[in-house]
Amino acid sequence: MYRLIRTIHLFTGLGLAALIFMYAFSGFVILHHDWFPGSDSEKTTSVVTSVVAGQTTTPVTQDNADVWARELARELGLHGRLSKRHRSEDGLWTFDFGRPGSYEKLNVRPGDEQVTLTVEAGGFARILDRLHHFHGFSGGLRFLMWGILVDLASLAMIMFPLSGIYMWYVLKKDRRLGWLVLGGSTAYVVGSITFLLMLK
Repeated sequence: MYRLIRTIHLFTGLGLAALIFMYAFSGFVILHHDWFPGSDSEKTTSVVTSVVAGQTTTPVTQDNADVWARELARELGLHGRLSKRHRSEDGLWTFDFGRPGSYEKLNVRPGDEQVTLTVEAGGFARILDRLHHFHGFSGGLRFLMWGILVDLASLAMIMFPLSGIYMWYVLKKDRRLGWLVLGGSTAYVVGSITFLLMLK
């Protein structure tokens, strides 16, 4: 049993190393974004031609809007993931596409081949900021693989401390210092969460 737990501890630690470093470094960049290049973003707006939009004669509804948005994205070469959509009362659709470092907003009306595309792109710091918060599975293979990786890392993050606690308990006869560290860290986490929940 001990060997199994030790193996789990080893490989979960190795699997977590790269992702924890990314989250730690990106979190540091978020806290001190002024120290790094690319913290500001540049926004450009242009009117482009879309054959897909111009040839759309059937009504676009909430049920088929996502399919239409993906067709528009493929035609216009948009690389982000569809995150938001909105239809105004006059029939204008707004689609937001996002990926680490950039946002793309498309304003399009069915039957009108002239669409407005707004692109907001940032540099190194903005990319890490977005990557730090990125989650979910939709948007294609790359986003699916990232979502699976984050979930696996979350599972490893649970198994790593549990296996460490088990090995500490088995190996150490005098566990007073360990109980002090474990109890102190647990109390700090529980206290912090309780404090935040009590804020109004």
